[in-house]
Amino acid sequence: MAAAIKAEVPSSSLPAGNVDDLFHAYAVLALAKGADVTASDVHDAWSAWQMQRDPMHTSIRPFDQLSQATQRQDAIFVRAIRKAAISTAVTDSVSSALLPYGVPDTPEESERFFELYKIMVQSSESLVSRRQGVNTFFITVNGAILTGLGFFIKAGGKGELKALGVLLIALTGFVLAHAWRSLIKSFGQLNTGKFAVINRIERFLPAAIFYAEWEALERGENSKVYRSFTSREIWAPSLLMTLYGVAAIGASLVAAEIWNV
Repeated sequence: MAAAIKAEVPSSSLPAGNVDDLFHAYAVLALAKGADVTASDVHDAWSAWQMQRDPMHTSIRPFDQLSQATQRQDAIFVRAIRKAAISTAVTDSVSSALLPYGVPDTPEESERFFELYKIMVQSSESLVSRRQGVNTFFITVNGAILTGLGFFIKAGGKGELKALGVLLIALTGFVLAHAWRSLIKSFGQLNTGKFAVINRIERFLPAAIFYAEWEALERGENSKVYRSFTSREIWAPSLLMTLYGVAAIGASLVAAEIWNV
C-alpha cells in the first residue's frame, strides 16, 4: 500500500531524505479510512513523522492554521492515498459499485465522470421537487377528508349509521396518512443513497462541497447541529394517523352501542 501511494506522488513533491516511514503512515490512513481520508489526516500523519526529524519545523501545527499554499501540498497526498485505496479495493461497497473498472485516469474519463456527477446532483434536486409535490397532494387530500369528517359528524341522522360513516372515512384517512408517512421515509432513504454516491464522486474532484457540508453538519450525529427533513416531515402524517385512529376507535364503540354520544 505504501508503495502504491508513493507511485501516485510526483517526485518533485516528495520530501527530501528517507520517506519510507512517512508512506507507511499514509498506508495506515488508507487502510483505516480508505477514500474518506482528509487533508487534515494527511497533515497529522506528516507532523508525527516530522517530529522525529525536525520537531521545530514551522508546519507542525493544526491543519487549519497552515497557509493555503501548504494546505495545497497536502492535497497532492490526499489524492494519492484515495486513488491507491480505491485501486487496491480498500474501500466500501458503494465505491466498488461506482468504479467497477477503476478510477478515471485520463482527461476524457475525468470529464465524463464530472458529467455523471452533474446528473446525480440534478436527480437529487428533482427528487426534492417530487417530494414537495407529494407533500402538497397529501396535505390537500387529508384536508378534504378532515373537512368531510367534520361535516359528517355534524350532520343529522341515526347515530349508528353516522358512526359507520365516520369509521369508514377515518380508516380511509389512516391508510392515506400511512402511505404518506411511508413515502416520506422512502424519499429520505433514496436521497441518502444519492448523496452517498455524490460524496464518492467528489473524492475525485478538485472540491468536495457536499461532503464538506456534511462534515460541517457533524454527519447528522448531533441533533443540535442538524436534523434531517425526514424527521420533521414525518410529524404531520404521524399526527394524522393518531387522529384517524382515535376517530376510528370512537366510531367503532358508537356503532357497537358501547359508547353513547
